Amino acid sequence: MKSLTNVATFIRVAESQSFVQAANDLGLSPPAVSKAIAKLEAELGVKLLHRTTRSVSLTAEGERFYDGVKPLIEEMTALTTELTKSLSEPQGRLKISMGSAYGRIWGTWLMPMFLKTYPRISVELSLDDRDIDLAAEGVDVALRIGALPDSANLMARRLFTDPLIVCATPDYLEQAGYPSHPDDLVHFNCLNFRNRKTGRPMPWLFTVDGSVERRLVSGNLTIDDGEAVGRSAIAGVGISQMPGYMATEALEQGHLTEVLQEYRPPEAPITALYLDRRLVAPRIRAFIDFMVRQSRTSDAALPI
Repeated sequence: MKSLTNVATFIRVAESQSFVQAANDLGLSPPAVSKAIAKLEAELGVKLLHRTTRSVSLTAEGERFYDGVKPLIEEMTALTTELTKSLSEPQGRLKISMGSAYGRIWGTWLMPMFLKTYPRISVELSLDDRDIDLAAEGVDVALRIGALPDSANLMARRLFTDPLIVCATPDYLEQAGYPSHPDDLVHFNCLNFRNRKTGRPMPWLFTVDGSVERRLVSGNLTIDDGEAVGRSAIAGVGISQMPGYMATEALEQGHLTEVLQEYRPPEAPITALYLDRRLVAPRIRAFIDFMVRQSRTSDAALPI
């Protein structure tokens, strides 16, 4: 169809059986309505209406066309109304991907707040550490920490940053002592996180004399799950470097004590990735804006 407006005009004429009444209903002049019907008939190559000076009625082809297009126009009108309404009240399914540890610790804390703010949005939350193809897997937003994967055809918005914290239990530090420099870690039992992609322990990062240094540390426990490393530190097994979002609650409750704070490396960015579209769906924009607000609200902010 070159013009859905002509189809909608035809439907109004067919239902009112009057060019004049259809013109009044649509806010057009009778000649404009007649012209629209003539254009539609010319495009289709069939006569849709019988016209006399006293009445308007459907031809056989007109009846068939009306029965076919009426439900489509109604569905299009309903969809247009729904999409327009979503601009003022975001709604629909929102599929979000987060790293597994971050999602379990903070994602599940954030979701009730988000859903309370936007009750017409339903969230499908996927906790996954692999690099994903947003388009192929139907993911609307992916939250990632640190360096980003290849982000071709993606938009990236930095939400906030998260520190790396070296910490241990107060009891462990009382027994083993307090390191005053990263070099002192050779005397401590350091809990290592093994990267599943490389199979190697992740180096610890420090800022020393203005430069970021990578240090390999040693200890009697290496785990390929970040949360498990954190739990082992809380259990007093040794000293660990972990993301702030993992350590914050334990630090606040006194289960862990931070050391080497003056040697913290630059904070890691937490970024929202979404597909590069000309028009971003209101539900996606609502979630990203919500996350930004959390980072700026002192009493509800994520640890930064």
